[in-house]
Amino acid sequence: MTTYYVPDTESGALLKERQGQSLAVPSVHGDDVWLECGAVATSLEGLRCARGAQSFKGFFLPACESVGRYGGQSAGSTAVAADKVALVGVRACELRAQRYLDRVMMGGDFDDSNYRARREAVTVVSCDCVDCAESCFCTKVGGRPFATDGYDVNLTPIDGGFVADVATDAGRAWMGDAQFPEASAEQLAERDAARARMVDRIDDQNSAFSFSAGDDAQPSLPDDAQGAWQAFSADCVECAACTHICPTCHCFYLYDQTLGPEQFERVRTWDSCLLGTYHRMAGVGGMKGTPRPNLSSRLANRVLHKVSYSPQQYGLLGCVGCGRCVDGCLGAIDIRHVIQELAQ
Repeated sequence: MTTYYVPDTESGALLKERQGQSLAVPSVHGDDVWLECGAVATSLEGLRCARGAQSFKGFFLPACESVGRYGGQSAGSTAVAADKVALVGVRACELRAQRYLDRVMMGGDFDDSNYRARREAVTVVSCDCVDCAESCFCTKVGGRPFATDGYDVNLTPIDGGFVADVATDAGRAWMGDAQFPEASAEQLAERDAARARMVDRIDDQNSAFSFSAGDDAQPSLPDDAQGAWQAFSADCVECAACTHICPTCHCFYLYDQTLGPEQFERVRTWDSCLLGTYHRMAGVGGMKGTPRPNLSSRLANRVLHKVSYSPQQYGLLGCVGCGRCVDGCLGAIDIRHVIQELAQ
């Protein structure tokens, strides 16, 4: 690994589109940070803000995609021609989410070829957090606000520029032909001090929560049939924002649609375990009932999947502490409060 210093005055060189590779960069719009795709982004200022509202999940698992066609002469799976893209500003929590999705989509008996094609077409440029949202709680679930692995390049904002850790050949290619000096000992010390400050800040803003979780140690929660979940499900409006905005949620729904005479297409879309239609089964006389008819059971399933079922299935927590579900919830349900109160 080689570590460089990129002055702010020269950081624009990192935003030049490489041949055959586009960019996705968080950009500041007033008080918000949104992903800009293509050649729209003009600066790396979004890397100095708290993580944006959007997850990078959609680059690997689109909200809607064709997975196959049948009938006529068009039978067969739908091959993905994945475009090369550099995802810039991926936070450490997103890297943990990516590791989780990799294990789900490529690590078992079934390998999702569409997911793999998109995954292999991506260059990951992560960045340390030098600011955070009030809902961030990565340190409560075994994370840190800075990356240690899983990236091609990692950028740390410091005064006047960025410290850039280049870890792979893809990362070196993304840095381009620009000549940057190696980071000095003082610049590395500034990076380490910034990381320590962010750990303290996130710990402090979550000091009211005594629980802790990790891949090997999870809080004990009641099962989904217990009435204790009702106090939280009463505020849920089943909008599914929490699952759609979550960087690790991956449930999907398959449906068939007509393309033409005797030609059909199978489509995969995002689904949510909070919806009343989730798990509903076809049967004689119409639709059979869902195995989780009560909203409290569905909300419990969502939380338990994050902190209990995922470690059993994949050896990893399904929650990375990004706090997006807290920000997106119309019912103001905070997963930290849910775990804190039910674990006691």
